Amino acid sequence: MVSEQQTTEEAGLAQESTVPSPGKMLRERRESLGLTQQQIADKLFLKVSQINALEEDAVDKTTSITFTKGYVRNYAKQLGLNAEQVVAAFEQYHTSVEPPAKLQSFSRRVAKQTHDDRWMMVTYIILLLIIGGIVAWWVQQPSDEAIVEAPNLDKIKEEAANTSIPEATIRTNSGVLNSTIPDSTTETGSSTLPQSSDGNFNSSGNSSFAPSPSNSQRNSSNADDESLPPSAGINQSNNLTALVSDSDSGEIRLGNQVASNSSTSGNQSGAVPISMTFTFDDDCWVNIKDATGEAIAYGVKQSGRVMEIQGVPPVAVTLGKPDNVRISVNGDPVDITAFQNGQIARFSLPM
Repeated sequence: MVSEQQTTEEAGLAQESTVPSPGKMLRERRESLGLTQQQIADKLFLKVSQINALEEDAVDKTTSITFTKGYVRNYAKQLGLNAEQVVAAFEQYHTSVEPPAKLQSFSRRVAKQTHDDRWMMVTYIILLLIIGGIVAWWVQQPSDEAIVEAPNLDKIKEEAANTSIPEATIRTNSGVLNSTIPDSTTETGSSTLPQSSDGNFNSSGNSSFAPSPSNSQRNSSNADDESLPPSAGINQSNNLTALVSDSDSGEIRLGNQVASNSSTSGNQSGAVPISMTFTFDDDCWVNIKDATGEAIAYGVKQSGRVMEIQGVPPVAVTLGKPDNVRISVNGDPVDITAFQNGQIARFSLPM
């Protein structure tokens, strides 16, 4: 390959050496005609320096090669030479084959761009992983509502553990049981109740107990008990019911009847139960007791439940999450917005 290239170059140089240059051809012809460069310049309307440059085979780089060929053609015609032959010699002498452009730089650019694209892809993957991790961390974070409700839930659980559900309670009309058995009952030979060693009446005596009388009999019994003479007291701590015997009829009665709370017994006897409706928009712990101390509702109520209950007023209500509860009493809505502050609410109905 190298030898062939060298051979081609040598042949070209030999050919150039045999063919005269266009400038030399023009100068020899001008001298043979006895003309000066000034005379030729005046006829061609060129400068002497341009005529001299043509004869010296110098090409002005600031002038287009096309104009230079035109000057050579006119110069050859003016001297009577074959213009085409001179122009061909000019082209052969001044025109050189440009080497092909190297593609090495382009290939390097492509390789560099491919390398950069790979690094950009790696960078994008790392950014996507970081963004995905941040999103996953944000989703797993507890909401503000859950953080605020956590202390309330602990308080509710603690209160639920400390609060016991009251069972049926027997209440007496008076705080102290002072009912006694009158002497007349002993004298008439009526049955008497045996007493235990600690002063309390023994419920396993020989007397048989009759069922509790009606309300009218209870009232008359209470009046009779107040007129009886005092006798041995009954121990109040055992919450036993004193029994007395009627001297006239010989019937055994309860000295203290089951009644409402002693502090509100007079009012409760005529109190009318109220109807209450609780609508739960979310799970909520409740504890509801009426005036008699009976637990009407207790525990966690599920979301969407509508609970209708009745109780003797005033009804004590405790709500773990009052923000999610709506209440109505006897069909009228109750405004509890004052208690909807995210804390446990305690109030009484009707308000």
